[in-house]
Amino acid sequence: MKKIFRRLETGVFIAMLLIGIVISILSPKFLNFSNILNILRQTSVLGIMTMGITLLMISGEFDLSIGSTFAVAPVLFIDLMSREFPVILALILSLLIGVLFGLINGFIVTRTKVHSFIITVGTMMIYRGVALIISGGWPKSLDMIGVSNHFIMKALGQGKLFGYIPSPIIWLILIVVICWIVLEKTTHGFKTFAVGGNIEAAKMSGINTDMVKIINFMTVGFLAGFAGIISLSYMGTSSPTMGSGYELDAIAATVVGGTAIAGGAGSIIGAFLGAFILSEIRNGLVLNMVDVYYQEAALGAVIIIAVIINTQLFRRLRKK
Repeated sequence: MKKIFRRLETGVFIAMLLIGIVISILSPKFLNFSNILNILRQTSVLGIMTMGITLLMISGEFDLSIGSTFAVAPVLFIDLMSREFPVILALILSLLIGVLFGLINGFIVTRTKVHSFIITVGTMMIYRGVALIISGGWPKSLDMIGVSNHFIMKALGQGKLFGYIPSPIIWLILIVVICWIVLEKTTHGFKTFAVGGNIEAAKMSGINTDMVKIINFMTVGFLAGFAGIISLSYMGTSSPTMGSGYELDAIAATVVGGTAIAGGAGSIIGAFLGAFILSEIRNGLVLNMVDVYYQEAALGAVIIIAVIINTQLFRRLRKK
């Protein structure tokens, strides 16, 4: 039991339950099965990006360009389809653009040694410009290219498993499982913790720290692009301004989930719970008809509290 309560995920899980209890008292509709599925569906896009950000933050870096990458992938997909590219090829190229953006971020950060926070602020603007250039500044829809009913679109965003569970939830669970295995059961996961915990010691032990960070940047780019495609598949439309603010939401979800801001500690399950908590709070505020401006204020307060608790807890763990 002591081991369980010392785990990062336990505190996050308890917080999720307590928030859920409070919201369910204020709004009995909260615990409806359909509403829980709705929260999970809302969590899916943010959650997928949060998985990549978690890996990256554990290795000691940030990526503020994911919201822009999230926008580029779907508008590129629609643009390629309008040029009569096969659906599979257009999908692959759209996901690869995210990988390329991640590679660029990782290469610049590791070569210049400039903090990733600064570098990715710049690339965030560049990639947003790319989305605007590709789309001409206009929203695009799947109906424009006649693939809204394509089986790939249904599999990615519109379908439902057993007629109830939206496919974005299935993709979220799959990504969570894969990232958990990578972080907890592979040498790359071990290296990610080592690089974030003490980069000099990692270098002395023979770890190629630059490569670890570049791989994590590429993972972030891929998952941001994938989340954008899933959003396009579900919503049926995309805009070059989509994803604005997602970078901060993903970082907030990661921190709420217990990932150390300084790197070296974190949890995929905790990050998933952190993303769920943000969606849970938003859903509860909507059910209680709280004004949208107060919603943002409430989320900001939760994030500040989570960061303070996270920092204090991590300091105590390091002292032990």
